[in-house]
Amino acid sequence: MNKVIIICCLLIPAFASAVGAQSYDAKPVRKPVELVFGREKLGNVPTLEVVINGKARSFYFDSGGGVSAISPALAKEIGCVPFGGQAAYNAGGAKFTIKRCENVMMNIGGYAVKKDVTVFDPMPFFPNAKGLIEGSIALDAFDNQVITIDLIKNRLRVETEKSFKNRIKDMKPLASRLSREVSGFSLDVFVAANTPKGKIWMLLDTGNTNKMLFTSTAQEILGVNLKSETGEKLTKPVKLDLVGLGSVEADSRERDMIYEGMLSYEVIEKMLFTIDFQTGRMWAKLNR
Repeated sequence: MNKVIIICCLLIPAFASAVGAQSYDAKPVRKPVELVFGREKLGNVPTLEVVINGKARSFYFDSGGGVSAISPALAKEIGCVPFGGQAAYNAGGAKFTIKRCENVMMNIGGYAVKKDVTVFDPMPFFPNAKGLIEGSIALDAFDNQVITIDLIKNRLRVETEKSFKNRIKDMKPLASRLSREVSGFSLDVFVAANTPKGKIWMLLDTGNTNKMLFTSTAQEILGVNLKSETGEKLTKPVKLDLVGLGSVEADSRERDMIYEGMLSYEVIEKMLFTIDFQTGRMWAKLNR
């Protein structure tokens, strides 16, 4: 499993104990705000320009990150002494602890939000980065908003009520769930896929730039086998029937984790999707 999957799993919402109430101050936008993903520093991992303390910085975007983060050096620069030591668990079930800074003011391409963030250094996970990466933006930065993501056109759009209604006119509603672990501190989205035995729920994770991932239990429900006769893990294409959208297919592997499955970047890129974080509802269409 590549290093990008490792980093996306550090902050996903499998935290064991409360980290305290989230602090944010994101007002409804008066007009749509269009954010542009950069590709020059991390290639297939999108980045966003984030202004903190009057200086523009590069953060990577990870829809499966759960909680946005800043580096220890940036925390020191803004006068934050990271605190806390709550237990958390990554996607593979490994335990670690997290620290946080409260009420960090961020301006992301004209979208301003004040919120609590975790603290960790992303650079060891991106050894080939063409420039400094000082943090991460997860979906929690857009809590209470409506956003549309188009990875092919490198856009994330914060919608108004009017633009939202226009946006979803030709989209299909998906079966979706919001995950708000850690007393609401984190925010992730799961989408459902039909199987012969019922639905399975897949984490919407742009940080998973490897393969679609399924537990052995999810494979049994789907009726697929990602192991050889000798028990060796295999990479195979798996066709997934996303509820509301239809069939998508991508290379897949088995992984022992706390979720039934994770969508991969390859699958998410095929979707133009809109998420309403007030209701938890989601709409999508195939991205062409």
